[in-house]
Amino acid sequence: MRIFAKEWISNLLQRLGMDEGVPIESRMITKRIEAAQKAVEGQNFEARKHLLEYDDVMNKQRQAVYALRRQLLEGLDQKELILEDYVRDILGGLLDKYAGKDTRPADWDIKSLKNQVFTRFGVDITAEGVDTENLNRQELGDAIFDKLKERYEAKEQLIGLDAMRHHERIIMLSVIDQQWKDHLLSMDHLREGIGLRGYGQHDPLVEYKRESFDMFEAMMERFEEETVRYLYLMQIIEAPQRREPQPVSAGGDFSGEQVGSFSTGPVRGRATTSMDDMEEAFQRRKRRELEQARMAGGGEMGTVQQVVRGDKVGRNDPCPCGSGKKYKKCCGA
Repeated sequence: MRIFAKEWISNLLQRLGMDEGVPIESRMITKRIEAAQKAVEGQNFEARKHLLEYDDVMNKQRQAVYALRRQLLEGLDQKELILEDYVRDILGGLLDKYAGKDTRPADWDIKSLKNQVFTRFGVDITAEGVDTENLNRQELGDAIFDKLKERYEAKEQLIGLDAMRHHERIIMLSVIDQQWKDHLLSMDHLREGIGLRGYGQHDPLVEYKRESFDMFEAMMERFEEETVRYLYLMQIIEAPQRREPQPVSAGGDFSGEQVGSFSTGPVRGRATTSMDDMEEAFQRRKRRELEQARMAGGGEMGTVQQVVRGDKVGRNDPCPCGSGKKYKKCCGA
């Protein structure tokens, strides 16, 4: 009534001498109260609807990222995706930048193209025999891609098919997890200040959708570049002794599939590579997250140990009764 009712309603109530808490029997005032309630409910509904529109943007991005992670966790072959999509996209971007379609061959920046290919893939196209002087743009792109594909398959033969698929999945999981965390933080910052766009006569929701899409595209590009760079620059280290993977004992009711997917150490018969340390760190982090999720309520609670600190129990110490609560919220309340 204070916000949505007319001012004369309040004045009328004062003139009638109605005290607070007295039932209102006037039909006119009752209708005004119903109108005020509808206005409040409508305002709250619009606020929730507006918030849902913002959440829907993030939900679509989350579905795309989780679909990729699900494929990786299910062990699907990612070789074709890496070569035909990621490598081709990165190479196409380099060609557009240094040997554009609308640029004459004499004006191509071949030196920068060579440096970028070597930086991202570790392949020297001159040493590999790519004739950059006498090929057109399409032939140059095909020749470089063939060399990149040959290098990838040669490394696959040295490491082994199963080991290469393992490295692909672990590296992709590690990179996408880190990139997704950074993206979520950036999206939170964008959401906090997007309302100010209204002062510039721009719809904040439209601006949020546009900028969040650009940020998501940039995140996926970084994911592809990091994944390809790790795989191509991965070095094979000769190790005379390889240790067996140790079984994981997390103390919870994990399935064999969950534990097996994050086993520690290089597998016997698989070449040791420069990525093993990063992969083991990723595996340890995932096991720790699984353990924290279980302790947060996913599994059976462990036995609460009674802690007694002398004769006097501090207010913030665990309660001696063994309930698991603080003393000030249990027996000391």
